[in-house]
Amino acid sequence: MAETESGTGNSPSHRLSETSNASGNRSHQQSKQIASYKSSKPNVFIRFIRAIFGYRKTSVTLFVFITIIATLILVELSNSLDFSVKLPTNNLERTILDNSWLDLQKIGKEEHPYTSKGNDYVHDYLEAKITELIGKSLFIECDNDVNYTNNIIFKTENDLYNQVTYYESNNLLVRINGSDSSLPALLVSAHFDSVPSSFGVTDDGMGIASLLGILNYYSSDGIDQPMRTIILNFNNNEEFGLMGATSFLHHPWFKQVRYFLNLEGTGAGGKAVLFRGTDYGIVKYFKHVRYPFGTSLFQQGFNNHLIHSETDYKIYKENGGIRGIDLAFYKPRDIYHTASDSIKNIDIKSLWHMLSNSLDFVEIVSSQRIDLDDEDTSPESDEKSREFAIFSSFFNWFFVIPASQLVLINVTCLAVIPLISLPLLVIIFNYKKNWHIGFINAIKFPVSLVLSICILNIITHNVIASINEFLPNSSYDSIVSTLYSLFLLLNYLFLNGINFIFKGYKGLYHDEKLILIIQTSFIYWVLLIVSTNKLSKNKIGNDHTGEFPLIMLFLLQSIGALFGLFSWSFKKTTPDELRNNDDEACQALLSREEHNNYGSNEAELESGEPISSNSSVSLNSSSSQVTNNLVKNLRKSFSYDWSIQYVVIVPLSSLIVYNTGSLLLSGLNKSIQESLNAEKLIFDLIQLVAVTLAIPFLPFIFKINRLLVTALVLVFCSGFISIFLKSPFDQLNPLKLRFVQSINLDESSDISVVNVFGRYGSPMNNVLLDLPSLKETNESLECNNLQDGMQLCSYKTLLSPNLSPDVTDFNDYLDVQVLKNSSSDYPYGLLSGEIKINVPENRVCRLSFNNSNFENSKQSLVRTILVYEDNNYENSSNKLFPFEVSEFQLANLPEGFSRDKKGTYIYKNLNGIDKLELNKLSWDKPYHVGFQWMPKFVDSVSAENENTNVPYTTDFNNLGIQVECFWGNLGYANNENKSEDERIPAYGEVLHYSPNYVSWANKESGLVSVSKYVEI
Repeated sequence: MAETESGTGNSPSHRLSETSNASGNRSHQQSKQIASYKSSKPNVFIRFIRAIFGYRKTSVTLFVFITIIATLILVELSNSLDFSVKLPTNNLERTILDNSWLDLQKIGKEEHPYTSKGNDYVHDYLEAKITELIGKSLFIECDNDVNYTNNIIFKTENDLYNQVTYYESNNLLVRINGSDSSLPALLVSAHFDSVPSSFGVTDDGMGIASLLGILNYYSSDGIDQPMRTIILNFNNNEEFGLMGATSFLHHPWFKQVRYFLNLEGTGAGGKAVLFRGTDYGIVKYFKHVRYPFGTSLFQQGFNNHLIHSETDYKIYKENGGIRGIDLAFYKPRDIYHTASDSIKNIDIKSLWHMLSNSLDFVEIVSSQRIDLDDEDTSPESDEKSREFAIFSSFFNWFFVIPASQLVLINVTCLAVIPLISLPLLVIIFNYKKNWHIGFINAIKFPVSLVLSICILNIITHNVIASINEFLPNSSYDSIVSTLYSLFLLLNYLFLNGINFIFKGYKGLYHDEKLILIIQTSFIYWVLLIVSTNKLSKNKIGNDHTGEFPLIMLFLLQSIGALFGLFSWSFKKTTPDELRNNDDEACQALLSREEHNNYGSNEAELESGEPISSNSSVSLNSSSSQVTNNLVKNLRKSFSYDWSIQYVVIVPLSSLIVYNTGSLLLSGLNKSIQESLNAEKLIFDLIQLVAVTLAIPFLPFIFKINRLLVTALVLVFCSGFISIFLKSPFDQLNPLKLRFVQSINLDESSDISVVNVFGRYGSPMNNVLLDLPSLKETNESLECNNLQDGMQLCSYKTLLSPNLSPDVTDFNDYLDVQVLKNSSSDYPYGLLSGEIKINVPENRVCRLSFNNSNFENSKQSLVRTILVYEDNNYENSSNKLFPFEVSEFQLANLPEGFSRDKKGTYIYKNLNGIDKLELNKLSWDKPYHVGFQWMPKFVDSVSAENENTNVPYTTDFNNLGIQVECFWGNLGYANNENKSEDERIPAYGEVLHYSPNYVSWANKESGLVSVSKYVEI
């Protein structure tokens, strides 16, 4: 039996010997392979390259950190005033800047709205300065509207009411005549009025100082006469109706103008941005200025009415039909129209940024014949140049193309990318068969993305917006970083969790990054189709010119995807590799195996240390599999294709998204105080920026190490904690409240009411309740919620305004005399009436009409307005207005503006006139106005007579007029030496006793209003 066992070779000792021999042979083979690897050990430089660019967790994490830091630094530098703008070095420009800065200091000395005597001071200063600069120039002249030569009456219509406005202009105009009179003129415009609550340094003192700088340049010795005529419009009363620009449209010089540059300030300081242009033809010339800064993203916001303000650009483009650009300061809006818009908060570089770009643009357009001058003879050029402009800037580099060209680029990319990708996919899956993608691979990223966005949306609107509603006002960047880190962490957990659940699934980890890149490019492909379709139909109100970053994001993702597909298409694969290409399928991403230790085996091999069982293979693998997989994984760790994909996709995508998002949010975040709709929009935009910023990193999220994960957790936790702790309002980011003190003579002749407007839910109530006058008098604070998340809080006050030194009683502020009641016999003709309004030291009154007992009538019955000239009017143009108007002639006048030989301004509107606004230059001249209105036929109301039933009509045809006049004069320029505490003590109180996180702006044309109701 012993011999038999020995002969069969099945004894335990024999089997053990065979196993030992086999193990020894495998060990010998493994040692040979390892020795072969060690004998080909690369030099130090190559090992360094592999350590940095090999597809390892350390390398990917390093790239991510570098990308984030570089993005933050580059965007900050590009948008920085200090880094991107240099002060002038040549003597002429330095002198011009110094003079303009001095002018700005003088202009911003005091508040100067149209309703103030400070406005007269600024007007007179500018007139003297213009006269001084023109000197004895042979090609520069000026004109002044103050001699009643350019008063206007015009209508404005909106969804709520029809208004007619009478305006007495005192624009200051300068014409720098060009050497070629055949060329159309270029208009450069800015307004010299401020709002009553602001010193108007940025809005629009810097625009005015820039106009003076341009005039200074062309009036300097050694500067040649321009080829094209340049007209400078120093216009007034822009703030409450864009009236100065409207007035200029009626000036004879306007007929020369075809192009314009409007200078404005819808923020306070910083860089002046080109935020819209009428068309590509004129915008393209802005690329030649020295410090271009602009984006059509703002153009899209303005054209889609996301910004609740307007500029003179609207008048020149829509009413004047001329072509031009809008250059303005755009942030921050919380000190816009407040006392913080003062010289102490402005950098001279801000002025130079606007002034230098204005000088350059004017010089470029006025020194040559441009292609737009000849468009009447070139229809093709005209069609292209009049398209919407797509533009952006970065580090003083300016990019601009017409909308049709971007549509063509988009359509081409949308078609070409799939045409290239599809054949490569066919080669990979049908011929090479070296890439396995299953159901789990296909759905895990979409599932992760959708779940992460849903959670992010809940966190944004149900948590952050509920806990700290106004936080974007001060810390939108903190919310972005919090949501950005949360979004990355959520996708990291979801993707890894799916991998862990399906860890035995074949091909689970087969080039996951490429799958995510392809799917991301597909998402951008779909979004780009939608955007391109809308851009091809672009129009005001449905503008998409700011969506140009989509094509760049799509191209970057597509290039990365194509690179990966080309690599798989040309990869040589042996039959053994085809059989074993699922070896890595049994490795869980969260295990301490291959995916956690990429690249670590190289160090183990080189050091000669033994390879542990938890290295890069499964515990169930044979020794030969250990060695084969080890060498294979070492080769994979040396692959650099990932780094090329990363460099192509992530840095540029991050830069584009962060720069775009930063500009967008910094321009809009303060509008959270203006409406509830704006609040919702801002939170949606914050979420969009966070998601879009994170998406380029997601294909590489499988290779981030614990250090980056820890950093993301810390950023999220610190950001989330700050949501509870950080105040939305501080001295740099104040709460903005709007003030008007109202006196209603129909209710009281000795008590006024302070009305304060702000956002519902803000600390407005606490600020007002802490005012000394409320606490001393125990007056109650009444607050009413308005539409769109706004709130009106009111309280009675004994702090009476001192608007005129001769007035001691409120009734003396507003006296309405009825000069004439209806002269027509109802119901056969129009009813007419005439009133005179006596208001001391006043420039603006507003009249609202209703028909007594018919306040809810949808259409006003007033058809004609007459504004009488009571001064000794001498009209040099009587040939144009040869008649003296009578009631019969009024009935036969055409709609619109008319004027008789006595200078009466007449406006007729058959659609009805709801409001009349009166703006005059004289401080004490009364307003003298007349009206004609339709009689109201009443069939449903009757009164019984003892003999018969007779329609009762006597009271129903009275015209009710609510007269409200406004004062914005704080008295500085009136030599009365009164501060706002003395002139408007209620306003002085809120300025003095409000916390430092509160800023105050006006609500109406003035800080004080007095109203009275009359019937005629």
